Amino acid sequence: MSRIPYPDLATIDPERLAILGYPKKQPLNITHVALHVADGLWRGHIALKQAVVNATTMDPWLREVLIMRVAALAKCEYELHHHISISANLGFTPEQQQAILGQDYAILTEEERAVAEFTDEVVTLLAPTDATFNKARDLFGDALICEMTVIIASYWGTAMMIGVTGVEPDHAPVVSWAEDEKD
Repeated sequence: MSRIPYPDLATIDPERLAILGYPKKQPLNITHVALHVADGLWRGHIALKQAVVNATTMDPWLREVLIMRVAALAKCEYELHHHISISANLGFTPEQQQAILGQDYAILTEEERAVAEFTDEVVTLLAPTDATFNKARDLFGDALICEMTVIIASYWGTAMMIGVTGVEPDHAPVVSWAEDEKD
């Protein structure tokens, strides 16, 4: 059971609910509990969350490597519940998923390893070592390094909110963030 109860959707400003696509789309549990946040802060928060899904230039496959590493490092079952499903839908094999989650990068491509190592060091050290930074920078460039950092921060913040609120995993995991599958 959640440590903080979900707000009654009937008491939430309809404009806020419309941003979430409600009532056509039911909010995920983490989105639902975040409706407690004051309107001005909530709008910025939800805009970032939506942008991380819809406005990123990062390759979706590599983004899932990054997200699964954040979830594994945070020990966030909620994020893993969704992103094991999303990554499987993208074509990740169980072996690839376990390699990413278990920090055993031998079977990963050079790009996947660079994303995983960059994420590991940003989360655990706050700043990657020069070697890790330079490898990622050479492969991805400055703009994507900055974008990856924002995505890491967003998912780490989600894991923190889940840890504080005790949000339970949703009944069914998200299968895909693809625009045509969100309806």
